[in-house]
Amino acid sequence: MKVQKVIKCKVVHLTRVKRELLTQEYENLQKFLQGDNSVKLYSANKQQAKRYYKKVKPDKEYPLSIRKDLIKVERKNTKIAKYWARIPVAGRRGGIWVAIKPHRDIPEDVEICESKLFRRNGEFYLHLTIQREIGFVKVETSDCVLYIPPSFTVNERTVVIAIDIGEANPIASVELWGFGMQRRNVKFLGKEIRAIRTHYNWVRKSVGRKKIKHAVKWIKQLGNKESRKVADVLHKATRSIVDRAIELKQQGFEPIIVFGDLKNVRKPHIKGKPRCRKNNRKVHTMPSFKVKHMLLYKALWAGIPVAIVNEAWTSKQCWRCGSTNTVVRKRMFKCKDCGLEYNRDLNGSVNIGNRLLGYMLRSRADVNQPETPPVYSVLVSDSACEGRSHRL
Repeated sequence: MKVQKVIKCKVVHLTRVKRELLTQEYENLQKFLQGDNSVKLYSANKQQAKRYYKKVKPDKEYPLSIRKDLIKVERKNTKIAKYWARIPVAGRRGGIWVAIKPHRDIPEDVEICESKLFRRNGEFYLHLTIQREIGFVKVETSDCVLYIPPSFTVNERTVVIAIDIGEANPIASVELWGFGMQRRNVKFLGKEIRAIRTHYNWVRKSVGRKKIKHAVKWIKQLGNKESRKVADVLHKATRSIVDRAIELKQQGFEPIIVFGDLKNVRKPHIKGKPRCRKNNRKVHTMPSFKVKHMLLYKALWAGIPVAIVNEAWTSKQCWRCGSTNTVVRKRMFKCKDCGLEYNRDLNGSVNIGNRLLGYMLRSRADVNQPETPPVYSVLVSDSACEGRSHRL
């Protein structure tokens, strides 16, 4: 199985001739996409444009897509830059070599795939797509999708990092040790995203009420700024989860990250009864896809197994007794049968982790199951139930 990631590189120290060639190629691409077939454009870049850009907006710039067989990256420790890339352009046989400055070092044991060249504020940026083989297999069932090594089994050293993706707490994670008998290292990450969304929504409303000149353009810029802030928070949060898994792996444990599949989360719970405007905005701005994408590629690139399970009833079911006779009020989950009081997001995380363990112990062949049944005893005070400290 191969996994990909993108390394962003800034094109630096361009000479006058190279800048003119890059600018000409980039601007001719925009003209070609708008219907001008007479422009001077590299033939492969023209083919890529026909292949990818089916619908083109008149007021938008599109990146230059470079095929994997035409782009080349070499490491040369010169005074100007450490890395150099060859970009094909019209009018220069063999393309031009430009100095690039990546945001991190480019590994040597990777394959350069199709990449894109962007232009922002007069500067060029090359988004390099790299991929490598990780030796995992993808196992799909009706309830679960696994990205694991072929010989992966659940044993005493397996640590399940279960994650519930939500709106108030975008990432609620807990570690399940000893076949789910112990819960440790509770984390609630990304709480500031709700404040960011609320702030920019209020600013957009203010701009609309005041009827500011060029309001549409300004609101679009606000949306871009909001997206960048949210992406920054999510990158840091998902990186902390993956770093914890790497730390456990270095200590001799076998971590696996699991989260729920939120495919239909935006659909109304009751058919024909839509949500109110406020709740609809909250649900549709949940960063569920971004969290899933970031966790998946970061974990697989680091060699950490990942599982995606069906999330049905994980928010309403009690993780201790399995009852659905429960009440959820604000951030508190309460079971009427066993009396469990727990944080609702943390309850969902534990259910997601237990669902994976149940699948692995039931369907995988050779596993070492515990000799004694689990005894559920946990202190609720450690960020689990917001202030309550009795033992369950």
